[in-house]
Amino acid sequence: MAIPGCDLKESPINNAYHSDDELWSAINNLFSTRARFTTSYKFCFFKSILDNIYNVNENLELSMVDIFARFTEIYWNLIVKHHLNQIRKGRALITKLIEETKERNMACPEMPFERLTQVERDRLIAGAVRYCSTNVVGALCADFRFIVYGFDKQKTHIKFNYFAYMFLLKYAYIIGKLNYFEWIKFLESVNDKEVSYDIAGCLDDSSQRTDLSRYRKLLLEDLHNHRCFYCGCELNNSCEVDHFIPWSFVKDDKAWNFVQACKNCNGSKKDKLAGPQYMGGIITRNKEILRMPLLVEVFKADFDGYRDERLPEMYKSAAFNGFEVGWEPKVSNYSYEGRI
Repeated sequence: MAIPGCDLKESPINNAYHSDDELWSAINNLFSTRARFTTSYKFCFFKSILDNIYNVNENLELSMVDIFARFTEIYWNLIVKHHLNQIRKGRALITKLIEETKERNMACPEMPFERLTQVERDRLIAGAVRYCSTNVVGALCADFRFIVYGFDKQKTHIKFNYFAYMFLLKYAYIIGKLNYFEWIKFLESVNDKEVSYDIAGCLDDSSQRTDLSRYRKLLLEDLHNHRCFYCGCELNNSCEVDHFIPWSFVKDDKAWNFVQACKNCNGSKKDKLAGPQYMGGIITRNKEILRMPLLVEVFKADFDGYRDERLPEMYKSAAFNGFEVGWEPKVSNYSYEGRI
């Protein structure tokens, strides 16, 4: 008799070939009536994987800490700010962990996750890894028919099948929308109507950006970039921080994806992809950062696993998923040479 996915202690993965049709079937199996959901964990765990899809190492491994850091951040907003129930009966473990942290820190409903001290964030994430990973890692693996990822006995990381990973890179944006749709339906089924109003907005709010002031300091003060990355105009010691690959696609904040921009360019570009001629500039800038030991130490977590190929891969994937390509400022004196 097969062991239920939620009870699996480990599940090795290989790099056997799987077609897009096979992988779509595995993904759709999660969203079918055959899959069982007693909590919203699978949806949040899957979203946390998708949000970290560009953060794998050279072995296509993604650490459980990275996944559950995102998992915990999402649930913090859903539980503390929006008071949404996450389970059909009783109280979910993640709710218990978060409410204990909230009480310990006297957090108000509007307090963002990032305002917790690093010690408290790490403590909460460690609790989520220990208690919430017990069933969901194996359960989701089984729903995906064991062809998307595997995991080890210690559950320190998940490891992707190569073809599944390339599939997720290509279709992550579309798959994320499917996951949202089913997640919304589940939350509507376990929450009272007055609480479940605008659940889609609550989920979007759970993905809101972090405070970008440290990245503004990096660009203006540490790198002395006082001209707009796009149009070249003088920034006069103030700038807006732009996600080169749009945030609405990556749903992540990493130093290697940020550039300094004037208000006009940032407002005009929005969620468009800049023209491909800008790609060389940001890759060159990132190489400069990696030659500065002090900055590498400060932004170590941001650059873990970074490769020069990552931005072009993300650019191509965003374009494939419908993001408008080729935005340029109306007036430009663009020249990256000598900026740093």
